[in-house]
Amino acid sequence: MQKNLIKKILVLRYRSIGDIILSSPALEALRLTFPAARIDMVIDDVFEDICVGHPNIDYLILHKRDTSGMTWFQKMAMGFKFIAKIRKQKYDLVIDLHGGPRSAPLAWLSGARYRVGYRLRLRSKLFYNISIPAADPASHTSDVLLNAVRAVGCVMPEEKKLYLGYRPEDKGFVTGFLRKFGVSEKDRLVMIHPGARVDIKRLPAEKMGQMACWMADELGVKVVYAGNNADIAEIASIVSYSGKRGLIATNLKLGHLTALIASCDLFIGNDSGPMHMAAALGVPVVSFFGPSNPAIWGPVSDNAKVIRNAPLMECQPCDQKACPHTGVHCMTKIKLAEAKRAVINILTHRSAQRV
Repeated sequence: MQKNLIKKILVLRYRSIGDIILSSPALEALRLTFPAARIDMVIDDVFEDICVGHPNIDYLILHKRDTSGMTWFQKMAMGFKFIAKIRKQKYDLVIDLHGGPRSAPLAWLSGARYRVGYRLRLRSKLFYNISIPAADPASHTSDVLLNAVRAVGCVMPEEKKLYLGYRPEDKGFVTGFLRKFGVSEKDRLVMIHPGARVDIKRLPAEKMGQMACWMADELGVKVVYAGNNADIAEIASIVSYSGKRGLIATNLKLGHLTALIASCDLFIGNDSGPMHMAAALGVPVVSFFGPSNPAIWGPVSDNAKVIRNAPLMECQPCDQKACPHTGVHCMTKIKLAEAKRAVINILTHRSAQRV
């Protein structure tokens, strides 16, 4: 590959929140290696706010995620139009960080001279002409994504930095929201986000409620609960266990959620996309891990504490598809003492910084 001839680069990474954020080091490596090139990125449209103002993305190409109201013909027409839009740009290099059945054919259909992708049996032979070198299966996801751009000889960034920004109007919304509910700059604000992709990754509502009650009563903090439709029932249970303490901020736009997390002194949650959002924003994190492996999916932050059950169960980590220990699984075995110590240390340090 003659790097000086690479003028337009396309990165494919449809979803999701955590994966897009963890792609930041790989995007920085591309910028360092191809400083004069235009770098575009394909993501699902619902995640647009995650990439607001990204210094290493010149243009976002949004793929429509929700096609539930469309006919088969409409979906096909949209697909052909999307491919035509990609081909029109005449990319020199396409890097598929997604590796799925949607992105692999798109890499080939893009018409790019260089097409980089993971070694996935027949798929890699059909759609790519440059293979991503195999990464250590125990590597963190951010390192796996960074490893992908080694295939084109990218310069590695000196440090692994995540990026997440938000618009001024997002900050304005949060300022008004907090003022409405009597939260001032002097208050210590902690977000509890109980969400997770699968239920087995959630800390039980009773334990999360105990954390909220303890923080409000013993530490004097104000708690804000965040989540989407899938988390509303869980939040209601947590609030009930906690004695109905806290603000409720559900179904926020991603930009609003980003600005709200950035306004907090601490984020508490499970292995989830918002956990990675907090880490990228530099907000201290206390996260609960059970079936997933924190060495692969843990928060990328020097100010994060991962809490697990001890001793670990023989089945940890697992594929999260079918847990034989329903009711007494790994997340139910997590004890809160370590989490409380982490919260005290973090909030004490934050208070000292304010003085």
